[in-house]
Amino acid sequence: MLVPGACAHAAAYVPGMPEPDLPTGDMAATAPVSAEPLAGGGIRWELAPWRYGGTISLEGGLQRQDGGSRSQHGVAYGDLDFASYVWQPWFIQLRAGMGLVVARDDAGVGGTAAAADTAATTGRIAISAFPASRFPFALRADVTDSRTTGETLGIDYRSLRVSLSQGWRPLLGSSNVQLNYDFSRLTTMDGRSDTLTVLQATGTQQWDAHTFELGADLSRNERTDNEEQSRLDTLTARHSYRPRQDLQVDTLATFNDVKLRGAAGIENGTDARQISTLLSWRPREGEWLYARDAPLQVTSSARWVDATASVNGQTSNGAQAFNATLGLTKDLSRTLRVAGTASLGRFESDATVHVDTSSLAASATWTPTALPLAEWQYAPTATASTGLEQSSADGGRHLAGLQLGHTLSRNFLAGEGQSLALNLTQNAASLYASGQDKVINAFANGASLFWQSYGGSGEQTFAGLSVTDARTWSDGDGRFQIVNLQLTQRTPLSRSASWSADLTLQGSRYEATAIDPFTGRLLPFSQGWQQFHSGTVSYQNQHVFGVPRLRLTLLLSANSRQLDRRSTGDIDAPLERISESLEARFDYMIGRLEARLTARMERIGISTNSAVFARLQRRF
Repeated sequence: MLVPGACAHAAAYVPGMPEPDLPTGDMAATAPVSAEPLAGGGIRWELAPWRYGGTISLEGGLQRQDGGSRSQHGVAYGDLDFASYVWQPWFIQLRAGMGLVVARDDAGVGGTAAAADTAATTGRIAISAFPASRFPFALRADVTDSRTTGETLGIDYRSLRVSLSQGWRPLLGSSNVQLNYDFSRLTTMDGRSDTLTVLQATGTQQWDAHTFELGADLSRNERTDNEEQSRLDTLTARHSYRPRQDLQVDTLATFNDVKLRGAAGIENGTDARQISTLLSWRPREGEWLYARDAPLQVTSSARWVDATASVNGQTSNGAQAFNATLGLTKDLSRTLRVAGTASLGRFESDATVHVDTSSLAASATWTPTALPLAEWQYAPTATASTGLEQSSADGGRHLAGLQLGHTLSRNFLAGEGQSLALNLTQNAASLYASGQDKVINAFANGASLFWQSYGGSGEQTFAGLSVTDARTWSDGDGRFQIVNLQLTQRTPLSRSASWSADLTLQGSRYEATAIDPFTGRLLPFSQGWQQFHSGTVSYQNQHVFGVPRLRLTLLLSANSRQLDRRSTGDIDAPLERISESLEARFDYMIGRLEARLTARMERIGISTNSAVFARLQRRF
């Protein structure tokens, strides 16, 4: 398709009314005749003149890895891109490209050296049909080489990715159908591969007060280096019924199937089926239970779950659960609210006999309007609750609880464009549960400080620090502590220089008793601090040393957790996890000639790699 040819004419269907036939008889002789014959609907099946461009790049660098290994590399890369369209740009768009990579690597470990010369090709093709229509279609295929990007200092690999997208919506109405298919294979130079296939399909149909949604999300991942495999399948169906603003019913059905195979060849799997329904209703004027000064909110839910776990295809455990609840919330005044709930449930598993549960609960909450205390705002709150629980496994028990809390807050004006917000909170709770030797008491303190600043030169700063400490006393003491720090900074240093930062630091520790007095729920037991950090700090200068078009970029990034993984279906996740990265880069451009000098250090897994490399690139 890259070579333009003669016009090809064929009948085609175009949405809309057809053009009228030319007149016959005496008027036919005076009718204009097209200089070029057109296809059906006026489509001219020919390619527009091709637009093309490309790059030629030369790169050389030195790299050092843990263990004392060193390597030198040189890469030459040439690339051509072509773009055209059929008839009109909104009809069919075409893109294609090809490239050639030639590389030489000299590696040395412990006085020994080895050299290798490699050559590889890259290419891409993309077709977009009817991009502005009700049924857009797109197909893209790419073959790339990691040595041409310089984005990682880890293992060099080739990437093959094929993507397909098809959408559809009717001429009238709000229905929509979307299909996406992605295939990605990352292959290292020594033959190892990571293959991921993702299929996503969604459909939406609206009809009067009804909304129907269907969705499927399927992914397959396989790695040949450790023979790990993962399969994740999710099917969802949702129905929403909203005949008016104060009545809504949502029903959701899901199916999840997860299969994980480890390096030892053991396959663990879980599959779960779930159906849940939620109803929300608020009586309107003229309806039963309506009170203008005391609005009522009614909610009801039902949920059924069936889950199965398996090892190597053999079912190891299965469980089923059903639960139904009914809740009423009524505002007696602007400051007083009462609520009541009732629930029924059943739990069955292969390991135990079924357990039937039922409960009744009632609560009253007092939340007065915040009171001004000088320049502070004081907001107290109080909640009293009682409940009755019945279980076929351990009989019944009575619950009674009281929660008291207050918040003291103040906003400070630290200067022009600067504000400081301080919040102090205290909460106390007591819960009596029949069958417990002691009343469960808890006390929690919290403080948060937020600072915002906006400068006239475009500077923006946000910093937040929050600390929470909660203690529990009962048959066994417990505690929970969490510290969270967030910082966002945007600072222009001059017309050409600026720096920015986005940081998050968090540490938490908890040792919980069996029952949380604030919620009445069972809590897991854990010990020790759990730490998390994530952030980036960057500096940019567009005019370094007073040289026009000479740019400097400094970038530091760190993340203690891998948030994106190919094993969980993330098609854009990298082959290797980079936990820490420090990079300094100079860029210089003259017309279409670009030069880059980069120094980078990365931590990949437990190893640290560092490199210095230079690139010269010419665009045409």
